[in-house]
Amino acid sequence: MSPTEKIEAAINITGRVQGVGFRPFIYRRAVKNQLKGYVINLGDAGVEVIVEGTRNQIDEFMREVQEDAPDVSEIENIHLSYRPYRGRYHDFIIDKSRKAKNAASGIYPPDIGICPQCLQDMNNPKSRWFEYPFTACAWCGPRFTSVKQLPYDRERTHMHEFPMCEQCKNDYNDSLDRRFDAQGITCSLCGPKMSLYDNDKNRLVTDDVFQCVAELLLEGKILAVKGIGGIHLASLATDEDVLVEFRRRKKRKFQPFAIMSPDLDSVKEFTYINEEEERVLTSWRKPIVLLKKRNRVISDLVAPGLDTIGVMLPYTGIQTMIFQRLKVPALVMTSGNQRGLPMAITNQAAFKELGDLADYFLLHNREIVNRSDDSVVRVINGKNAFTRRSRGYVPGPINIPFNHGIAIALGAELRNSAAIATNGKCFMTQYLGDITTLESLEFEKNALNRMRDLLNITCNPDVIACDLHPGYMTSHMGAMISQELNVELVKSQHHHAHIVSVAAEHGIDPEEEILGLALDGAGYGQNGVIWGGEVLISTFTDYERVGHLEEIPMPGGDLCSYYPYRMLISALTKVISDDEIRDITGNHVIQTLSHGQIERDAILKQARKHNVTVTSSTGRVLDSVSALLEICDYRNYEGEPAMRLEAFASKGDPSKVNYSLEITEKDNKKILNTANMLYNAIILKNKHKIEDIASFSQKYLCDGLSEMVRMESERTDINKVGLSGGVLVNEYIRNRITDNLEKMDMVVLNQSLVPPGDGGSALGQACIALKSVI
Repeated sequence: MSPTEKIEAAINITGRVQGVGFRPFIYRRAVKNQLKGYVINLGDAGVEVIVEGTRNQIDEFMREVQEDAPDVSEIENIHLSYRPYRGRYHDFIIDKSRKAKNAASGIYPPDIGICPQCLQDMNNPKSRWFEYPFTACAWCGPRFTSVKQLPYDRERTHMHEFPMCEQCKNDYNDSLDRRFDAQGITCSLCGPKMSLYDNDKNRLVTDDVFQCVAELLLEGKILAVKGIGGIHLASLATDEDVLVEFRRRKKRKFQPFAIMSPDLDSVKEFTYINEEEERVLTSWRKPIVLLKKRNRVISDLVAPGLDTIGVMLPYTGIQTMIFQRLKVPALVMTSGNQRGLPMAITNQAAFKELGDLADYFLLHNREIVNRSDDSVVRVINGKNAFTRRSRGYVPGPINIPFNHGIAIALGAELRNSAAIATNGKCFMTQYLGDITTLESLEFEKNALNRMRDLLNITCNPDVIACDLHPGYMTSHMGAMISQELNVELVKSQHHHAHIVSVAAEHGIDPEEEILGLALDGAGYGQNGVIWGGEVLISTFTDYERVGHLEEIPMPGGDLCSYYPYRMLISALTKVISDDEIRDITGNHVIQTLSHGQIERDAILKQARKHNVTVTSSTGRVLDSVSALLEICDYRNYEGEPAMRLEAFASKGDPSKVNYSLEITEKDNKKILNTANMLYNAIILKNKHKIEDIASFSQKYLCDGLSEMVRMESERTDINKVGLSGGVLVNEYIRNRITDNLEKMDMVVLNQSLVPPGDGGSALGQACIALKSVI
């Protein structure tokens, strides 16, 4: 074939290529290279390109497509085939999108933070987007939260209700304009509008709604602010009186609030931030990033008792406009919801659900199609460790080693996300929160249905996956769906799903055995024990429990997770007498237990019964240390005692405490003793700073768990180990265990694409389920 001979090329591109300005990019490159043909969006989230021209022209076009694609796009695969030249086209066009016949092969983009060019337009008095809060272009704006169905065209998004004015139509059709073919294009003439209401639903008439909002915030008012994925509650982050009132209304005594800062310079005033944290914070994804506190610019009531604070930058024009009128370093910007309910997304829900929380309501008349909380990320050793994976990341998939079959995985219970696996990819839903109410369960159902629509899945799944725990609402839902659709239900042991999730993320062969450390608060063990500090040998099909933390009594079950001192008293019954425990606990029981000495004696009695619930939970050991050091005696939110302990421990030196590891063996399982460690920590309080003891307790767990993994690796010749579970968002624990194992020449697999906690377990469930039916 001569380089100058005319031919036709058919190009199919998959990846993140819809909703990111990809068709306009293709158009410009094709015209530049004098090609004729068309580009269309496919209903499977891919893009089809047909071009006619010489081989040289097409080769140059393909080089530019691969090297110069829009920053937010992500080309996963290009299928190129050549055909004889037929001279069918007279120019190059963006053709009408085509609906899908099969399940999605492409990747629909997450929401994209407002771009610098749109911000310039908003700040330009000569622009028709001057101070217009819904400014967006082909490169930025709502995507996942806006779309109802693929292919991505305006009529299938929340912009359907806003016909373009003539000026927007001209920009939309101008191939040289940044808004060329931008489905979210809008301006003040034809787009959504902001309105401000008081608590009685009266609309406030004002020439500058954002100036009014700024004045209200400075007066100490709490506002509900509707964004792109939900409604936030906003207040000053620098005024303690405001925050005291905010916490009273929210009924959140200590739970940390996220804050939003206007720019990076402001963030540096009150946090320590390294280069990688800065990169994540300022990326187009704009997540909440957990950063080390620096000084008292921000009130301690934002994140009481913690040494980190969750910070994000503005990612919408609405937020930008507020900060332009309000010269403060930060605002509280936390999810607008009542306890047990998902975040409000409609104006009606705002008034109904947030009326007791907000003084005023800044709302707009554009629909939020898909609810999506802000993502929360901690950067540990240069890698992401998600607490929440949601806006900015969902629905980006994770590649898995199963190209056949469809699985729906329902996840666990707390901090949950569900998943759909198909065509070699697992698509996690947005963060769903705790699935403990009918409203939250309905949210999960809706999220899965929306994901099925986006993936164009019209057939029944091949398998449903859920947690083994019989009491989870998600497990009940899994059984119901399985029965309704007459498809198999696969129940996964909680910690096995954790280890498979990290194995899947790293592309481990489903048949390969790896060692796993699963460290969290609680998971249902097949022997009736509440697991949470486990050493497993795992494939995608099976697992073997080969080591764990000492199993200690947990009288009252979940009560121990709310009252850490109960857990401590129970643990001590493993090593000392009741009279010694009474002597040690002394007056502390009056301060820490609701019913004082009577409750303590009841705990002692129950803990020594042969049928008492026991647990090997890492979380409960950390809680016990937090209690014995008087750091936290009641859990106000999930993980609080351990999080406060981590902050406290960061000030200590573990090497100042001399105490040896105690590893025993029973029933061919290695056991790290923890009850004795807790008892000795109490004794050591008289000799050491409590910060040093706090730090030592974390080190003891890390070194003991690492040693058990080493022993199993030596026995089995397995040198890969996956780390998963909610405890792995603790920076010290993650780094210490990783360093320990790498010094032992082991390959350590940490999670950076999905949360190591329960928000990532649906990935493991989906893989286990697919492996069982293939």
